Amino acid sequence: MTKITTIGGWNWQSNLLDAFYSHLWEDVEITSIVSMSDDGRTTWELMWAFKNELGLHLPPPGDLRRCLFSLSSSKYRDYFKLVFEYVFLNEEPIKNFTIFELFTQVNKELLFFGRWWELKEELKKFVELETGDLYNMLKNEYTDILDFHLPLTSSLKGHKFGNILMASLYYNFDKDYDAMIDFMHKLLEVRGKVVPVTTKKARIKAILWNGEIVESQDRISNVAEYSAGIADLQLSDCSTEASHHSYVHNAIMNADYILVWPGDLFTSIISNFIIWGVKESIQESNAKIIYIWNSTNKWGETMWLTQLDFINKIERFLWKRLDYFVLNNKKPILTSEEKIRFKNDISVKGWDFLFVSEWEKAELKRRKVEVIESDLLDNHSLYKHNQEKISKVISQIIKN
Repeated sequence: MTKITTIGGWNWQSNLLDAFYSHLWEDVEITSIVSMSDDGRTTWELMWAFKNELGLHLPPPGDLRRCLFSLSSSKYRDYFKLVFEYVFLNEEPIKNFTIFELFTQVNKELLFFGRWWELKEELKKFVELETGDLYNMLKNEYTDILDFHLPLTSSLKGHKFGNILMASLYYNFDKDYDAMIDFMHKLLEVRGKVVPVTTKKARIKAILWNGEIVESQDRISNVAEYSAGIADLQLSDCSTEASHHSYVHNAIMNADYILVWPGDLFTSIISNFIIWGVKESIQESNAKIIYIWNSTNKWGETMWLTQLDFINKIERFLWKRLDYFVLNNKKPILTSEEKIRFKNDISVKGWDFLFVSEWEKAELKRRKVEVIESDLLDNHSLYKHNQEKISKVISQIIKN
């Protein structure tokens, strides 16, 4: 069985892990290394509450959450995906509820708002409150774990159930992040392994070409008003000792292929390579490196960059050449409404699709990087990969 280690972050990686689940499940053994620099919005609020109320660093759970349920082999998989993404509307303090009470509250609210009916009929009977198999399994097997209050005065409102669950488990398991992740693998019946690139504080800063410094993942990716492009990415002073998770080295060394997923170039991809030990392990590995292209550039973080610029920056931080570059070669035809939705998307922010030029292909050929072009975009998401299409391309690479 082919061993593949993926590296990336945000929802790009989980989207493509869904592709493995749907189309390549029997052919590959997956380890997913997940970026841990997220510090935006409710994730930041939860991390801030842990620091200020409990005196603890909470490694961000959001990207891990998505990857865990994307590789779930549980018969409840679709239910977990729905529930883990549920956003609370309740403004009461987190500490007022046990984990199990939150679980039952989510079910009730999903039923009230009609979201329950997104589940297939045959799945509903397994998860119904009071009578469902899953409800009874959680109640009977995990009461000692789930009957627990996370002592935070912060409001539930705006937080996702999956993040609160993982944060509560982390606190309940004596602040052992690995124990929390192991439990999540068991609960979701994860096939493969999902690994945080680090569990240390991994705050990042971007140094612009004009010398300006932009601190934090959220500001770099979503907030900052850029007066120049990004020249360098570094760990912030509070995070310079961030080292890779103990599983990362083996995952890279044992891989036949390392897949660098698309995503925000600096905050989702390169943020992994600046963690101590990651690029050193990749340099030591004999695995072939596949980079799945970014379909667009983005105002601020990657404005004015070409496809070759993306590759140059990745190779610079890896200190190693890529073996494969997989990219889309077809621009979708968008309606006026779709064009507006595309341009306003947080991953695009007014910029446009990227394609590779003939001279870039010639340069990559000179470097012995194999360029694989295909129609890869998904019509619904506009700029993300179609899972079936990208699976076919990856399958062709690993079977050659």
